[in-house]
Amino acid sequence: MDSPSLCVVDANILIDLHVGGVLREAFSLSIRLVAPDVVIGELEVPDGERLLEYGLESQMLSGEQVQEVVRLRARYRAVSANDLSALVLARALQAPLLTGDRHLREAARQEGVAVHGTLWLLDEMVRCGVIVPPRAAEALERMLNRGSRLPWAECQRRTRRWKSG
Repeated sequence: MDSPSLCVVDANILIDLHVGGVLREAFSLSIRLVAPDVVIGELEVPDGERLLEYGLESQMLSGEQVQEVVRLRARYRAVSANDLSALVLARALQAPLLTGDRHLREAARQEGVAVHGTLWLLDEMVRCGVIVPPRAAEALERMLNRGSRLPWAECQRRTRRWKSG
């Protein structure tokens, strides 16, 4: 599968990559990472301004898109308005949404938006030679040790594969 040229990223992916120590490397992929300005604004660690320096693109939602967030908020009560702004932006840009939030992932699927997560992004970084497999394994272990909620069995499978290759 070819990588998309553009992905909309949610805050938890950026936090996972920061914790794993591979945030800067994610911007070496040939994928443009875009986030709604409200998502970037909510970030403290990693700092939103630093992310913009790395290459994260900020996009403001139109008034119509904000109204769509409000409509979706009534349907998906477990998802924050900021998270829904990422979903609305992904749909508008016809781009995959990168998120680890279970409720947002489900909403995206119901809305017909492709969804990937931290593991997919790590896979892409390894596949494209942005990081070597042992570094990916180390990053993933760091994320898990710091409380990232990633699928355990998938993480174990990747860690074993990356450490051996």
